[in-house]
Amino acid sequence: MSRSKALSASYIEHVAALERRLDSDRALQQAVGGEFVAVGKLEYHLLRSRGLKDADMIVDVGCGSGRLACQVAPFPGIRYVGCDVVPRLLEYARDLCGRPDWRFELTAGARIPCEPDVADFACFFSVFTHLAQEDIFRYFREAQRVLRPGGLMIFSFLEFRIAEHWAVFIASVDRTREDAHLNQFIDRASIHAWADATGFEIWSIHGGDTKCIPLPEEIRYENGSRISGVGSLGQSVAVLQKRELPAGGPMPSNAPAAAALISAPAAPSSGAAAPGVLRNASTRVFLRAGESASLGFSLAPGAPQRVLVRAVGPTLSAFGVLEPLARPALAIHAGEERLAENTGWSGHAEVATAAATAGAFTLAATSLDAALVLTLPPGSYTAVATSAEPAESGEVVIEVYLIG
Repeated sequence: MSRSKALSASYIEHVAALERRLDSDRALQQAVGGEFVAVGKLEYHLLRSRGLKDADMIVDVGCGSGRLACQVAPFPGIRYVGCDVVPRLLEYARDLCGRPDWRFELTAGARIPCEPDVADFACFFSVFTHLAQEDIFRYFREAQRVLRPGGLMIFSFLEFRIAEHWAVFIASVDRTREDAHLNQFIDRASIHAWADATGFEIWSIHGGDTKCIPLPEEIRYENGSRISGVGSLGQSVAVLQKRELPAGGPMPSNAPAAAALISAPAAPSSGAAAPGVLRNASTRVFLRAGESASLGFSLAPGAPQRVLVRAVGPTLSAFGVLEPLARPALAIHAGEERLAENTGWSGHAEVATAAATAGAFTLAATSLDAALVLTLPPGSYTAVATSAEPAESGEVVIEVYLIG
């Protein structure tokens, strides 16, 4: 019997044993790890905080007895496909949700029963924690297949750097039963490697000891404890976004963004806006420690043009980004020549005026975002963002605005 089939059989027997010992509701809710309502709400609010809309489609791999499903069931526009290896759990989830328009599918192997490019979210809560790494990678490929471009893959995982997770590992070491389920640990380097190989960009990774889920309601646990404001699943969480693979194969996560042509032909004498003018370009990147990201842009032939270039990190927190780059550094290059650089824009009046003229969102004068205003002749340029603190990682937005 293969490892995956053995794990499935073990889980099916585990659920059956719980039902022999407890009433059905309690057994089937306990089968997914307990705290059925509280954890379901945390998963739901995690998805909402990452952009879940009422018309989106969720693929919930390892849906179990419907912990997440019952939280999204009241929203009639949400489409949902739940997958699991235990028929009894699927039956319970289907009855619990009462959504005849939803699909609950029995699966075997690392396959998702969906057409390509249909899902907005592919979720794997407490799934990769019990799979061989080969199967995890297979699910990465499946998630990339079923997600639409721009869709999100969200999964929880165990890692050695978290003290509470280490205790799980030690318990596994001391366990002697051969049929016990696998507790799989994943290091972040593996996540980055799998993402690069399967066409994902990493939005954020949050440790299991870090609160990363905004909570619009109070969450109550079965033991009477409560949390509000912001919460955590206990397991670490990774959020990845699907991108299109280039024709030549996987693109490294720190590869330059496609060059943006900022065209600036002379305006007609009537004062009407010139046709074909692209006024700004931007890219959003998660930078790992020691990496850089770049945005290329070109100015069309003609007179020199003033441009505003920004590397925005800290201010992203105001827009719900939970892991922004704390202190971005910005440099502007023309070929091998470095033309200008900035770390911390310090409320410079020329930069603030240029942002207002361009319609860019405001940066606080004391923020540690980076920004420059330059007058550049026609030609090709590259804006490069790094972290001013080499050991730090986080999300950064690189922007270029044509301001005249």
